[in-house]
Amino acid sequence: MTRPLMGSRTFRRTVTAAMTAVLALSTVAALPVAAQDEPPVLNAQSDDLGTYLVDGAGMTLYTFTRDVFVGQSACSGGCAEAWPPLLVGEGQVATAGEGVDGQIASAPRADGALQVTYDGRPLYYWQDDAAPGDTTGQGVGNVWFVATVDGSLPANPAAITLATATSDLGTFLTGRDGLTLYSFTPDTVPGVSVCSGDCETAWPPVTVNAGNWPAAGDGVTGVVGVAPRADGKWHVTHDGRPLYYWQNDAAPGDTTGQGVNDVWWVALVDGTLGAP
Repeated sequence: MTRPLMGSRTFRRTVTAAMTAVLALSTVAALPVAAQDEPPVLNAQSDDLGTYLVDGAGMTLYTFTRDVFVGQSACSGGCAEAWPPLLVGEGQVATAGEGVDGQIASAPRADGALQVTYDGRPLYYWQDDAAPGDTTGQGVGNVWFVATVDGSLPANPAAITLATATSDLGTFLTGRDGLTLYSFTPDTVPGVSVCSGDCETAWPPVTVNAGNWPAAGDGVTGVVGVAPRADGKWHVTHDGRPLYYWQNDAAPGDTTGQGVNDVWWVALVDGTLGAP
């Protein structure tokens, strides 16, 4: 079982781990990655961005705020082409240079490759850094940042922030573009949606990509969380109830889904369910 990363480093010592899988770079082979015949070395570099990690050649290393679980990368496919992971080969051990005192280890990626981690966070290069000292990846998308030696990392921006609206139905939750959110009474198990197929087409689930998080805006009480879905995304929940949009709501304030089939209700902030 994995645990979420904390905002600051837990360990302050250098630990190395032996590697056990043969790695391949495939589509990112032309991009800067650790040579397979030489284990990577993490060094410290300081400038106006602070003190951060670079590899043995001086190329800047980055962390991704969407990597919220220890050792798990949320960057794959096209993302991994733009942000090549720092990898180690069979039997290799990444080591720390002077001034690098965090926990160095590795973690498997979905393709079986082993990615170097620092204090549990996977490390990456940026495709547009052309020479040692380049830090053009800093702040990209407000989710990519140089891998600081002290482990600090800006907060992971919320993928969606829930808000509220009030009508004669009460105060209820709203999602993207201010559209009304709904709850489904057959969803009786916390975090488990029983709406699929045609139901899901009519009532689109409120989702975020895995590794992303929702937030509660002003006036939103209760617990805003996520639950895994079969498609790999996370279903946004309120007090454990999965949340949905309604296909016939066209503008903020619309509540045309209220009472449909006596099972669909606006998601009231106080957690009550059913007709007012």
